[in-house]
Amino acid sequence: MGGFLPRCILVVGLLETMVGCGLGCGSNHHVSPWPRNASLQSLTWETSIHEQMVRVDAEMQEESLSIASETCDVMPNEEPFCIRSYRGLDELGNERQAVRAITRFGVIMALGPPSSFEAMQGETIELVPTLENTWNSSSDVNGDGLPDVVVARSGKSLEVWGLHARGASPYPIDAITPVTGAMDLDGDGRPELFGVVRARAGDPIAPKLIEVVGFSAGRYRFDTPSVRAFHARQAREKAGNLLDGESLERRIAVQVEIAWHQIRSGGDRAQVLKDLDDAVNRLGPLSSDHKSWLRRWREWLERIAVR
Repeated sequence: MGGFLPRCILVVGLLETMVGCGLGCGSNHHVSPWPRNASLQSLTWETSIHEQMVRVDAEMQEESLSIASETCDVMPNEEPFCIRSYRGLDELGNERQAVRAITRFGVIMALGPPSSFEAMQGETIELVPTLENTWNSSSDVNGDGLPDVVVARSGKSLEVWGLHARGASPYPIDAITPVTGAMDLDGDGRPELFGVVRARAGDPIAPKLIEVVGFSAGRYRFDTPSVRAFHARQAREKAGNLLDGESLERRIAVQVEIAWHQIRSGGDRAQVLKDLDDAVNRLGPLSSDHKSWLRRWREWLERIAVR
């Protein structure tokens, strides 16, 4: 009985994982973290991280993918883990990628590879080994005590995943636009993420708006003190650098940018929009085209979330 009980506990844990994932787990990967042709009994025996990586490599070979990079480290509880990225081509020559995080318990994070159809559409999922040449995947990027993995979808939109000994999960990012870069706003050594709000094609105003989110309470938020302080500084700087020689379109855009930063800094939305109206009126008569595009931006500022 002494040797049977631990294996019974492990079997129960594995069954709970299978049932739980059947109900609520989601992933776009096409290689299951559950090894193919493996019985439940075989998985109740203790394995090494090397054995798990051999299994993953075999599955990747079936997908015509080969290892592109590997980073190994240990978790706070001294549990070893490895992060591997894979790359290859499908039958039509489309590039495909996959990312795996592995411990002795198995694959704890599985992203990709995209299907051939998805690859034809340009869908990618790539490991970001070092974010902005400063923050490494496998390190604790956001300061919550867990090792993190940074990935980029389709070469642009960033995701940050936290690793546990037996699983992984992405951190929610409360941004209104995909985040594509990082910077340290307050000098604490931890990155805030940012993205650019894209203007529509043909927009003569096209304000330059940047969304920034900082990590707090398990998620990336737009209302952390460092992010609000950043927006407050931006609003003051733009208000103090208005140039009469700028085009009318650019002067309208700057007023929209000031309003955006004031709202994101925690300013009263109604007062900010009133100030925007007053500032634009002082610019002089606007064409119907300018009024139309300005109205769209004002309505958008009215709708964006502030909490």
